[in-house]
Amino acid sequence: MKKIIFVALAMAMFAGNAKALEFEPAEGFTYMGLFGMNISKLQNSNYDSKVGALMGARVDYVLPKAHGTYLTAGLDWTMKGGKTDVVALLDGDDEDATIKYALHYFEVPIRVGFRYNPIEELGFYGEFGPYFAIGVGGKHKLSIDEDGPEVREMEDDYTFKAFKNSDNVEKLTFQRWDAGIGFRIGAEYNQHYNLMFGCDWGLTDMYRDSLRDAYYEATKFTFGGPKRLPKVHNFNFSITFGYRF
Repeated sequence: MKKIIFVALAMAMFAGNAKALEFEPAEGFTYMGLFGMNISKLQNSNYDSKVGALMGARVDYVLPKAHGTYLTAGLDWTMKGGKTDVVALLDGDDEDATIKYALHYFEVPIRVGFRYNPIEELGFYGEFGPYFAIGVGGKHKLSIDEDGPEVREMEDDYTFKAFKNSDNVEKLTFQRWDAGIGFRIGAEYNQHYNLMFGCDWGLTDMYRDSLRDAYYEATKFTFGGPKRLPKVHNFNFSITFGYRF
């Protein structure tokens, strides 16, 4: 009886694989537009997550005779960043405050993937590879949990555009360039409608050298001697919807 069950399971698996091969995606190029949501943070214990948006386009090339293996590249506009709680010194009193970093990038992902179709109308896929990004905008914003003219003046002084050059080293927090690795998994219905989940890990230290040097000099004569800022990397989790043309 056990042998019969094993034979039946083997035949079912073989039949399923044969059927899956029957629905292999056609080789060649396809194109996709996508939009979605980011949950990102700067990988450091002092930063919390921040929600942002993304939109972009992809081109996929299914390799010939590769049983669902494909290459993909794209161009995205994506909002990353994070937020952290700080203490603002105002008129000799410590006030609770929050700094939010909204970092906007143009990003180019380049990945290799594999697609599997259990039935003709439904496909699943996963892909992995690097990404390269350049910062094109965003904002560093200070919010203090109080009100008044002095509060608004301090908030305005510490609210400025991200990545913009400045004579004030404290306003040169993050560098423009970023690169890392990421993966994405997804499902496609009717060869058009896609739902995708992805993660990206930045490999670039986002703090500028000028900020590191200024922090080191400012802490030279503090208790315990000079201190160095820890490395900070972008991390991003995304949920996106896409339409394949």
